[in-house]
Amino acid sequence: MKIKPITIIFLVISLVVSAIYIFSPSVLGPQIQSLSFIFSVAAALIGLYTSRAYGSKSAIGRALILITAGFVCWAVAEAIWYISNRLIEGGITSPSLADVFFLLAYPFFGAGIYHGFVVARVKLNTVNKSLLYTVLLTSLVLTGLVVYFILFKAYESTAEPIANIVNIGYGLGDLVMIILSLLAILVASEYKGGKLALLWGVMALGFLLVLVADIVYAIYGEQFLNDIKPYTYIDLLWIAGYLLPAYGMIDNYLHISEVQNKIKLKLQQRI
Repeated sequence: MKIKPITIIFLVISLVVSAIYIFSPSVLGPQIQSLSFIFSVAAALIGLYTSRAYGSKSAIGRALILITAGFVCWAVAEAIWYISNRLIEGGITSPSLADVFFLLAYPFFGAGIYHGFVVARVKLNTVNKSLLYTVLLTSLVLTGLVVYFILFKAYESTAEPIANIVNIGYGLGDLVMIILSLLAILVASEYKGGKLALLWGVMALGFLLVLVADIVYAIYGEQFLNDIKPYTYIDLLWIAGYLLPAYGMIDNYLHISEVQNKIKLKLQQRI
């Protein structure tokens, strides 16, 4: 199996960032938020280019536009978080305006993923049954984990209601995104030879890693995560939540561009 150059590039980026963050935290630690902002902007730009390749008249194009809007919200949130932490002594506290934009992204993500697999018009009773049962079982397990960790472990009766609402919102938002992405994988595996399966697969994995990071953060809090390993490394999970969807979208962009170029070449040869 031939490894694509874009795959190698993203693997190298991931390994370099992880290695520096783990082995030289004094170098990267203060800059990790700037990396989150950079990668969130990159995901939004890649989504924009990919959606333009399909066009707004295409179902997948409209789905990617909605998903890109979600990454724009996350980029705005990262910018607010990054700037506030440098202007406010002691750093920004949660909940904040950044949380508003982080949470605002979920409706866009949900609408985009839902739109992407519904318009494919592939019925669930026609998909691979083993894959269907795996998705259903995974969804049930994840739902149980979110209910337990977010609603019971992370809930604090002494905290402000808005803080608990924000924590619950992140957990439920991540969960819905993962389930929708898994369903999208089912449909994509049957749609046009499974050309979009990789896109939705890495999208689901990205949201899964974000869910793990959000749960750990909600349970232990920021101060705990700053001092105790391996919890100090959850920033890498959030960064992966940007890198994986970005990888899926740019891989899809390169694929559709190649197909379009082949079509143009055939048309030119006929003239």
